Amino acid sequence: MSAVVGGIFFRHVLREIAAAFVVVALVLLVLLVTNQLAFVLSRAADGQIPSSVVLELVWLSVSENSVTILPIALLLGVIVALGRLYHDSEMAAAQACGVGPATLYASAGVVTLFTAGICAWIAFSAGPDAARRTYEIRGEAMRTAATRGLAPGQFRSLGSGTVLYFRQQDDDGTLHDVFFQRRILSPGQPDTGRIEVVLAASARYSLSADGNLYTVELQDGQRHEGIPGQGAWRTMKFRRQTVPVRTPEAGVGGLERVDVKSNSELLASPDPRARAEYHWRIATVAISLVVGMLAVPIARLRPRRGRYTRVVWGILLYAIYANLLIAGRTFIEQDSVPKWLGLWWVHGLVAVLGIIIVKLPSFGDWLNRRRA
Repeated sequence: MSAVVGGIFFRHVLREIAAAFVVVALVLLVLLVTNQLAFVLSRAADGQIPSSVVLELVWLSVSENSVTILPIALLLGVIVALGRLYHDSEMAAAQACGVGPATLYASAGVVTLFTAGICAWIAFSAGPDAARRTYEIRGEAMRTAATRGLAPGQFRSLGSGTVLYFRQQDDDGTLHDVFFQRRILSPGQPDTGRIEVVLAASARYSLSADGNLYTVELQDGQRHEGIPGQGAWRTMKFRRQTVPVRTPEAGVGGLERVDVKSNSELLASPDPRARAEYHWRIATVAISLVVGMLAVPIARLRPRRGRYTRVVWGILLYAIYANLLIAGRTFIEQDSVPKWLGLWWVHGLVAVLGIIIVKLPSFGDWLNRRRA
């Protein structure tokens, strides 16, 4: 084994595979960054997130999703690198000198282990941290979205049935000629339809430290309270009035997110979704090991074949693999498979399918010989 790993041809193949892997990974990374940047910029243009966190969100998204591009970069990198060696007859010359397939597997194994290590770090550590930070930024953006889009001459909802309008805003944040309206709700009581309308000469607003409460301070105005359509309205003048307004819920809705939980929390949770998430993290490492080794026999070319002929087979294998993993995760979330089975059946099935793809040309040649 030491002779295989320490040989010149081993280093040559390792260099070819590593270079092809890096090139494919960079291309896929550029596509991912471009896609995420366009998405985040569109959200920032709509006022859904502040522009100050655009780059951070792009980086977090890339950190979280790069685990999906590394296995396909590994698969294509090995196939492209070995395809060039087969196409340029370097592999034929090496085999004539007694170099066996162990050298190819050893070279691909080094890059595969490196990729699997990175995927494991992202899946079990960096990915959950990035998802957690992204969730926090989205929650903060939802809390501050109302005041971020404040502009003179526009009615703006602050949540909880509250509307704010002003004619002018100073550099220090003071609002002038203010219209303020909110629904009056009593805890535990049904909505009676009572509203409060305030006309003030000026106002200032601030957000609490926890981001859960707006404080609107109105000055020199009139307060009208009553039910629209009825004449029983109460009017009062004030010098200064402070109105607390609860911000919109910071949660993004839907079920509780499991991708932000730590590994220990996933293992301790009885929720099938948590179990599915943990098996998914394991699968991101296992898929690198499986495709990295299957890429070596898949890349084998016959004479006079194009160097990229086997790339199609690699992409087909990865597409089947990814879809089976998604289906398997759905089965786990629905508690339709035994707990011990997890996603291991997918890895075994893809390994068998890869062997079939590799042996299919040989089987066709055997049939042709039998017919002859």
